[in-house]
Amino acid sequence: MLRFFVIAAEIILLVLVLRSPFAQYLFEDVQNSISDWLAEMATMPERNELEALRENVVMQIGPLKPYQQTYLQEITVDKASLRRFSGVYCDGDDINPNFTGTKRAQLCLIIKQSSVLQAPN
Repeated sequence: MLRFFVIAAEIILLVLVLRSPFAQYLFEDVQNSISDWLAEMATMPERNELEALRENVVMQIGPLKPYQQTYLQEITVDKASLRRFSGVYCDGDDINPNFTGTKRAQLCLIIKQSSVLQAPN
């Protein structure tokens, strides 16, 4: 009977400790860290593909001006952004202030030839 009361007291004490604000904060912090790590691991292949595309663009088009490098970073931040750029400026033939003329045509050709947009999301 004494064993039952000791175990019950331990369970009650454990529940009280786990419901404390400090324990909740600690568990929330651990959960956020694990979630961030899992999200990072899930997007790693996409980020690697986009980085390879950026390097390919810089290699084939030549030296880019600082505003073009910044713009290239913005349009290759994820596949959705790259898809928007391709749809508006490559398929839609809209005027782009950052890449004009042959540089835009080369950029569109590099994007079309890459495997980034062909791969499923």
